[in-house]
Amino acid sequence: MNSVSVQSPETPKTHEAPASRSSFARVPAAFKLQFTVPSQMIWVPLSVFFLAWAVAIGIGLWIRHVAGEGAVIMTGASQATVWCLAFIAAYSASHTFPFSMALSYSRRVFVLGAFLAFAAVSAGFGALFSLGILLERATGGFWAGSYSFDLPFMTQNAGVLGAGLLAAAVCLWAMMFGFFWSILYRRVRLAVLWIIAVGLVALLAVGVMIATQNEWWPHIGDWLAIQSSYSFAGWVLLLALGLTAVNYLVIRRAVPTL
Repeated sequence: MNSVSVQSPETPKTHEAPASRSSFARVPAAFKLQFTVPSQMIWVPLSVFFLAWAVAIGIGLWIRHVAGEGAVIMTGASQATVWCLAFIAAYSASHTFPFSMALSYSRRVFVLGAFLAFAAVSAGFGALFSLGILLERATGGFWAGSYSFDLPFMTQNAGVLGAGLLAAAVCLWAMMFGFFWSILYRRVRLAVLWIIAVGLVALLAVGVMIATQNEWWPHIGDWLAIQSSYSFAGWVLLLALGLTAVNYLVIRRAVPTL
């Protein structure tokens, strides 16, 4: 007699749902995206930084040769790097945004990654700014009486550290400002972009007229006089954070086209 073996049905395997991954986990990748081309975010600004500084020193040496040993020149050479980074931030936003969408980054992750990348670059600029102050003090303006970083309005109320912090905050604001115009260009038509730009200039002019008519400038001057580089840095940082929020609102409907 043949025995019949009865097999019990296999117990169905339970598949556990994978743990949901936070979208913020991709922020480091969005951060690295801004440094895909190192020359764009690092080497070009560094070249502008040192070349502008060298030109300022050369001008200082020439003025000292012509005017004598007592000549002292205060230059704005450090601004060259700030505006260079503002342009690079606009260029980066224009060229990395389509790739971030192709990589399925959310717009929030892209903006946050860009902000952190710009903050890192700005911190580096602030550190170089402070180092420049120390070198200018140690060498008397590189033996040329030429000062591009050790400027009284930057250092007199907060010293070297405060000046570097203010320089970093201004740099971050400038980069987010450049980022704003690049993203806005993808959101609206060129004619609308120009209307917005002219409108902002008009609002600024109206503000100046109102301040002049109501004789607010002495009060504004008094307020500026009591500020330090630390407090200025705080105000500028708030502006940069506010501009970052505006950038996110603008980019939510921007079209990622090359």
